[in-house]
Amino acid sequence: MEILGLVDVPLYVLLAVTAVVLTYIFGTWNHNYFKKRGIRGPAPYPFVGNSTDAGFILDLYAWSQQYGSIYGIFVGRKPALVITDLEILKEVLVKHFDNFRNRMNIPLPYPLSLALFVLEDDAWKRVRNTMTPTFTGVKLRRMCVAISDCTRTLTRNFSKVMGKNDGVNMKAYFGAYSMDVIAQTAFGIKVDSQNDFNNPFVGHAKMLFQPTKLRLACAAFTNAVPVLEQVFVNLDLGIFPRKVITFFETITAELMNQRRHDKTHQQEPRTDFLQLMMDASVEEGGGNNNANGQTVKHSVRHLSTEEIVAQCILFFIAGYETTGTTLTFIAYNLAKYPDVQEKAYNEIKEILGNEEPNYDNIGKLKYLDNIITETLRLYPPAIALNRVVSETIQIKGLTLSKGQTIFIPVMAIHRNPQLYKDPDSFKPERYEEQAKTISFQAFGFGPRICIGMRLALVEVKVALVNVLRTVKFERMPDTPDVLTFIRNPNILQTKQDITLKLSPRC
Repeated sequence: MEILGLVDVPLYVLLAVTAVVLTYIFGTWNHNYFKKRGIRGPAPYPFVGNSTDAGFILDLYAWSQQYGSIYGIFVGRKPALVITDLEILKEVLVKHFDNFRNRMNIPLPYPLSLALFVLEDDAWKRVRNTMTPTFTGVKLRRMCVAISDCTRTLTRNFSKVMGKNDGVNMKAYFGAYSMDVIAQTAFGIKVDSQNDFNNPFVGHAKMLFQPTKLRLACAAFTNAVPVLEQVFVNLDLGIFPRKVITFFETITAELMNQRRHDKTHQQEPRTDFLQLMMDASVEEGGGNNNANGQTVKHSVRHLSTEEIVAQCILFFIAGYETTGTTLTFIAYNLAKYPDVQEKAYNEIKEILGNEEPNYDNIGKLKYLDNIITETLRLYPPAIALNRVVSETIQIKGLTLSKGQTIFIPVMAIHRNPQLYKDPDSFKPERYEEQAKTISFQAFGFGPRICIGMRLALVEVKVALVNVLRTVKFERMPDTPDVLTFIRNPNILQTKQDITLKLSPRC
């Protein structure tokens, strides 16, 4: 084929060039979306946008410093807004919550797709309302018995490795403690992972939070081609391996079946999450009179068996890694700042004495609470939140379009110098004067705040009281002054294990 009568170009070459050009146009056609609206943001790449890998969430912190409180990014080919402006976030998370009640769709294998985290609209509201009574003060007081039992094991294990010259891997011990607590408070079973790091619970849990490079690559690719999301899930190439979900699904289903048919278990009072979900799933209601004039009650199902299984798996996923990670970061901060550690110990000694920590008395430990809050400010396990716009709305001059995703970079908010003086420094005392407001979002904010927040804080506080009574955390020669993190899409994880020396407290 001749072009302009001058060059004879083979047809296949012309078709190939045309295909490349059209493909490029398709992959970049809306890249002027934010420019037309006067919104800045990092330059996107064709097809993948700014989500060049599954860990792009970690970039939101640096981009927020560069582009300000409102900027645009592309998740694949879809434009999304990143917002740290607190006045706008108050509208999004609280005032107009009904218009921002849903999160980004995450294709998950069944039955995890029924978990509260990914449910939307009325389904989310129904399950949330059913689960909320599980975390009342009365229920948490009962769960404290199991938590204290696990804490005693943790303290004994720390005592065994005191003075170890090559240090102790904090995450291994705190992660095992968190595993034992979740196993007891969620499923009512003892796995003793603190004495058996190779326990199947531990092994499967690690697979949840250490996705392979192939799974991460597939997650990034689905941002560019969303239609492939479910395909990858069906091929078991999603972020969460199907065999891990099946492992916990099987355990949950077996326990439920056992409790429904074992009269001994029916007679034993239980306060674990599974039993509370089972109790909440059936409510006896008023009924009709039968032929003998007797009133026959009928049952109203609130949660199906599959939904209970999904919530138990979610409870494990949300509670295991986040709590173990938080305790690890706290230990790191206490080792870096021994004066803070001593102040926390003295508060425990003065206020509790030898009293066993429980749901009621740990609330008196104000300085310990400040330490936890300040650690979560610096190192929030979930470094970003997201919401999806249900209907187009204008907030303070900013148009939020239907279906658009809004990212809330928690770490960027927590380290904003306009909100926190000297934001990169660890200063628990700041909360003696500065109240926790929307500028603190370690657990989210508004009606969709983390439902297990109170349980997590109880678990952390009870552990710290017992451990600090026995040991001191001290730095090792290679303990880093500044932590660096891997590009994990699920949770904040350090590149280098946090290893500390444990010394006996005299």
